[in-house]
Amino acid sequence: MSAFRNRFVLLALRLGLAVMFLYASYDKILAPAAFAKIVYQWQVGGAVFSNLVAVVLPWVELLAGLLLLAGAWTKEAALVVAGLLLSFNLAAATVLARGIDVENCGCTSVKAAPNAERSPFHGVGWFLLTRNTVLLGCALALVFAPAGRTPAEAEASLPAATPATS
Repeated sequence: MSAFRNRFVLLALRLGLAVMFLYASYDKILAPAAFAKIVYQWQVGGAVFSNLVAVVLPWVELLAGLLLLAGAWTKEAALVVAGLLLSFNLAAATVLARGIDVENCGCTSVKAAPNAERSPFHGVGWFLLTRNTVLLGCALALVFAPAGRTPAEAEASLPAATPATS
């Protein structure tokens, strides 16, 4: 677990999650109607809920991704990402338990898979749950990472300079 205290590992996790969520938001922001249809296929709410999720969720993903990329409010943005990933996993688990066939999870694209063959990497299935669980672990590592000191705090902890005498 000491790797999750390494600032370079934490930086890689932060930037990786930022890029993932920025990428995930892009297509959904451009095509909210197509994304609403995908959300509706999950059957976790009605049409109004699906439309609300399709309009709000991509902007939350974008904002969280931008905050992570900028390194601003990192713990808070990572907590939002963790909450989203947990929600996605719970919804995916209910889809699997109810036997609903969702060909495109809508995670990163609203377009159908390029080939007619079914792939475990595109729909709602065990790959999606595993990937989201790994990403959730990354987000939680950022949430619970030890707080770094700001430059002002680091400077304040240095011993006071003594004036030179001549």
